[in-house]
Amino acid sequence: MKKLVLILAAVMAFSGAADARWWIFGKSAADFGLKYLYINGIPADETGKEIKLFQEALPPGGAVKINGRASSATVGSVRLTLDGKGTWLDVKFADNGTFEYFFKPETGKKYTLLIEITDTAGKTNNIEDTRKEIELSSENMQAKVRAALDTLFDSYNRENLRAFMAGVGENFAGDKAILERAVKRDFDALSNIIMRYTVNNVAAGAQGRVFVSISYSRMVFINKTGASHTDSGSTEFVFDSTEGKLSLFSMKQPLMFGLSDAENVATGEVLGNTAPNLVINDTGDLGGGILTKSVTCSGSGTTLHCLYYFSTGEKGCHPQTDMGEKGAIGEFLIYNTAAELHDLQIKTFNKGLASLTATEVRDPAGYSSSNPYTATVSAGYSYGIRKPATGEFWGIEFISLPAASGAQDTTFRVKSF
Repeated sequence: MKKLVLILAAVMAFSGAADARWWIFGKSAADFGLKYLYINGIPADETGKEIKLFQEALPPGGAVKINGRASSATVGSVRLTLDGKGTWLDVKFADNGTFEYFFKPETGKKYTLLIEITDTAGKTNNIEDTRKEIELSSENMQAKVRAALDTLFDSYNRENLRAFMAGVGENFAGDKAILERAVKRDFDALSNIIMRYTVNNVAAGAQGRVFVSISYSRMVFINKTGASHTDSGSTEFVFDSTEGKLSLFSMKQPLMFGLSDAENVATGEVLGNTAPNLVINDTGDLGGGILTKSVTCSGSGTTLHCLYYFSTGEKGCHPQTDMGEKGAIGEFLIYNTAAELHDLQIKTFNKGLASLTATEVRDPAGYSSSNPYTATVSAGYSYGIRKPATGEFWGIEFISLPAASGAQDTTFRVKSF
């Protein structure tokens, strides 16, 4: 019940952004459009129909990058316009449907972006649904962003809960009381916290919200074990703007704060994240993070197989002759010219890995007593992996699947339960 209330609250809080999200992903599986769209490193599906960029946040040279991916890999052409259909420009794209385009905007001028994607069968997306008004501002927003981030990072490093919560908005999307409780548990579990950041991109969108992308480095000591942990990566924040002051509205995985209740604190995950999503479990130890992995094998046919060993994280190519010995212990995930899970006890979930709970994965219902073979692996689904011999449970979700022929190149997320 608590989780349902939180989901409803998050949906209401994001009501302005939700309309934008629909035009990215489509309202049905049959729709042809965009899987995602980024404007200068900011996810366009969250900012609403208008996005304000800031001169000071542009890279050297002042160019804005527009990049995205079509919902189908059978793309025939990609075009865009920056003047509301007055002039159409051809955009280069890759075989998997990804594309990017650079342009140099003028301060104070508005650009009307629309994107047209046509597949090889001649089907075209709904162009009007991709409309986005882009404006470049000379306002000094980075100073406000840094002041807000400094409040959060400095107080968290000093384990000052009161000062930290002063930087959190009353409308925090994950429930402010839950965040406060999670941060308090973080401080009980960690010590000697040292976290630093640099701002990558800043943009403003609907309802005056400010979207921020950062790079970070982190070192902490885990009180339970006395061990140190270091990591680095990039993540995203959204701030509310009230009377010129920014306050935290939402955070994505990888989380910087609230690791003790990541499921209810984070709202989404950074696209293409390869850093582990750290969490603090009920025993006060770090663990349970989602890792993004990729496995590539050159060659074709079935003579080579890309393997991933859940227990050790080992990955690589192995000859088909290794299958019997290695498969017997149910240790690996195998990729052929189509993605397949071999010699593992498997259960399928019609949702992403981030939504899975330990209760679901560890529930024996749905697992067979033998080691089944499945050849129906699909993107958008997640799979439970059970290893009775060792008592291990894992979850896996495929981000990209190998092509029908040629190199076996697959990316997936994996998490221990």
